[in-house]
Amino acid sequence: MTDRKGRKSSGGGGGTVVLLFLIFLILKLTHVIDWSWLWVTSPLWIGASVAVGLGILFFLVIGIILLAAIVGIARHDSKIVTKSKGMFRKKSEE
Repeated sequence: MTDRKGRKSSGGGGGTVVLLFLIFLILKLTHVIDWSWLWVTSPLWIGASVAVGLGILFFLVIGIILLAAIVGIARHDSKIVTKSKGMFRKKSEE
């Protein structure tokens, strides 16, 4: 997709969500459908839940990466652990 200036845009799915909501809203206000407001606003809730789900997934992946890094550092034969033990021994011996 391109905008008015000819730049490429990502498109995204936000337009579809808003379009569905507006269609449902117009149909509800013109009494064409007799749905509850929960169903009329459902495209907005679904869009928000997808965004929240992606955010949770992002932080979960980052957490797993950090946990793997901590476990790798905390091994007894790790270079960092061995070096830091050597540094503390030198300080206590002096």
